[in-house]
Amino acid sequence: WNSHPVEKRDADQKGLDMADNNPDLAEGEEEVQPLTPEVVEYEPVTGMPPEFCEYLPKEDFLKALPWLAENRDLEWLQANCKKYKGYDKVFESAETLEEKLKNLSVEPPKAEKEGKLLPGGKKKKSKALEILIERSVRNKRKCITSVTGLDVFGIKLAEAAKLMGKKFASGCSVVKHPTGVSMIETQGDFQYEIAELVMKKYKDKDIKEEHFFSVVKQKKSPLF
Repeated sequence: WNSHPVEKRDADQKGLDMADNNPDLAEGEEEVQPLTPEVVEYEPVTGMPPEFCEYLPKEDFLKALPWLAENRDLEWLQANCKKYKGYDKVFESAETLEEKLKNLSVEPPKAEKEGKLLPGGKKKKSKALEILIERSVRNKRKCITSVTGLDVFGIKLAEAAKLMGKKFASGCSVVKHPTGVSMIETQGDFQYEIAELVMKKYKDKDIKEEHFFSVVKQKKSPLF
């Protein structure tokens, strides 16, 4: 004697209802919901996810500390930045953390800001103010738009990546190129849309159309 005839009948009916709602499903198959892209946040100086920064060499961890202190609360820092001996005291309170940050030199050396001296006393040209946007196709179908140079204008890459991911409803993250340069990668073709978004969002940075360049096969040309 079957003790669950009603449950079986309900389950069968549920399967029939799902098949009716989606005629492309074969009998017995369940509809799979599409995955929602997740924006991965990275610490912009080191290019690492915040929760992994404590495993960096101490010198790199100290470079990441100002950003962590600005973007994470004290409780998070106490739980995720305790690897180095003695640093538990740094995160005891907001006051001890602020005191530690005062002693950190987060600005680049003066020689780098003004340009390095070359043999003969000539100055090396400072880094050009330009934003490079490159569109590439991977696996013969997956389009990626890469953006380099936003940090030169003082824009936080993690913040910009989050903005782009939300604006374009696409996967977007900060990655580090093998050359050591940090960039933003967005899934999809958004060359002009990214440029327009940056100029609109960061008006205080005085970014203009002439700052944007398109990169094709390692050759750059004005985007506009």
